[in-house]
Amino acid sequence: MNAESFSIGADHTRFTGPAVTLPVGYRSLSARYFHHSLPLATEVEKARRDIDKAIRAAPQLHNSTLRFNCADHFLKEIASVAGESARLTRQNIEQVFNRVAAVAAGSQRLPGEFPTDGEFIGYLLILRTLSEQLNIQDIRLTLKRPDFAI
Repeated sequence: MNAESFSIGADHTRFTGPAVTLPVGYRSLSARYFHHSLPLATEVEKARRDIDKAIRAAPQLHNSTLRFNCADHFLKEIASVAGESARLTRQNIEQVFNRVAAVAAGSQRLPGEFPTDGEFIGYLLILRTLSEQLNIQDIRLTLKRPDFAI
């Protein structure tokens, strides 16, 4: 079975199959909810509710594949933080998210461990929420961006 593709953009998240665009992106999420250099747990929770709402409004996504392809640069950064290069599993995503959450709660961040800007955190939050809500098990990192239907 071929994997479908997705891309989390600045203002939208797009899927190739089914051809769906969600009105949430890493930059718009960051600008709307994150008001600290490393977002607070309350800010993250408010942003997560927005992502959940967008996913619920697209029920056709719930029947999609468990495996996806993606060429996003932030995904490659997350893979690097997780110690991976070609693919990410749901467990890898959770590992990175939990580490970011621990630092936000007061644990010491190692120099260069992960980016702390709101856009990276926004991307990670969207990715984690998608992986949970859609039961995404595996994401293969690719070089070529897919052509998305408009």
